[in-house]
Amino acid sequence: MSTPPSAGRERLSASGLTAIGALGVLFAFIQTVITFSHLESGASGLALIGADNELGYPSSALALAVFTLVVAVGVGTLSGGRFGGSWWTALVVILSLATGFELWATVLQFTPLLLVQLILAAAALAIAVPRILPLGQTAGLGIFLVVASSIGLFAAFRLTVEKVVTYVSPDARLTCNLSVLVQCGKNLASWQGSLFGFPNPLLGLGGWTAALLVGLALLSGIRFARGFWIAFAIGVAGALALVIWLISQSIFVLGTLCPWCMVTWAVTIPSFWAVAFHVLKTGAVPVPAGARRFFAAAYTWVPLITLLSYLVVALIAQGRLDVIHHWG
Repeated sequence: MSTPPSAGRERLSASGLTAIGALGVLFAFIQTVITFSHLESGASGLALIGADNELGYPSSALALAVFTLVVAVGVGTLSGGRFGGSWWTALVVILSLATGFELWATVLQFTPLLLVQLILAAAALAIAVPRILPLGQTAGLGIFLVVASSIGLFAAFRLTVEKVVTYVSPDARLTCNLSVLVQCGKNLASWQGSLFGFPNPLLGLGGWTAALLVGLALLSGIRFARGFWIAFAIGVAGALALVIWLISQSIFVLGTLCPWCMVTWAVTIPSFWAVAFHVLKTGAVPVPAGARRFFAAAYTWVPLITLLSYLVVALIAQGRLDVIHHWG
């Protein structure tokens, strides 16, 4: 009896996860051993720098746990186990956070091992995402919101932690202060960093949690009423307006590029385009039929529109701050 195509694809993806997870465990273990060897030898200049300072212990130990989970899912699937949609959604969230963190770790302290871990985490994420695609017509938006809000939530959390550090230890060097240009200290200390009388990252904690819940609800098959989509779109548009203002203040007034702020910008921009085009193409906001077809087509171009938006911000930052010559 021949194997059904779907079963073959499932086995192939499970094999891929197993292989990627095993390689991830190997490289993360090597990186962890190297870090601990530096600690034991007293090489303080090489210990707990970069992303390791973000957690207070070798960040590769966290990667080790994530890749072990990936291996477990792959082996479990190959052994005949059946994981439900909620399980795959949780795995996508974990891998999204892991990929974002590995990217940040690689930027802070580049090593070939960290780059490999980043590539493997992204590859595992690419394999896991299609497993929750058949959950409905809004699955694409749901997946995106889960991934984007997970990254945004982590960035808001890190900014909140850094803000608390400025209260507890005013003289402490913030881990996000990489140079005069690339830093978050100046932003957090400014009045722009507490626009409504409290630290801006608290808005991110609440806003991204709400977006995460919406994404998870979509993946669970929940369908929202027209009024909800209008309110949600207004909220996302408000977030984009705040981000645009903060970008202008950061570049033109403060003269800095806050790392975790840029992560927030990077996920807010595509979130706006995705939600806005979704609301317009589905008719939640009444528009002519021709306009709906236009927005439906534009929805498929969100990645390119997002890249163009990034390019605009990058060109403005380069023109004002000469980032290329002053980075690092």
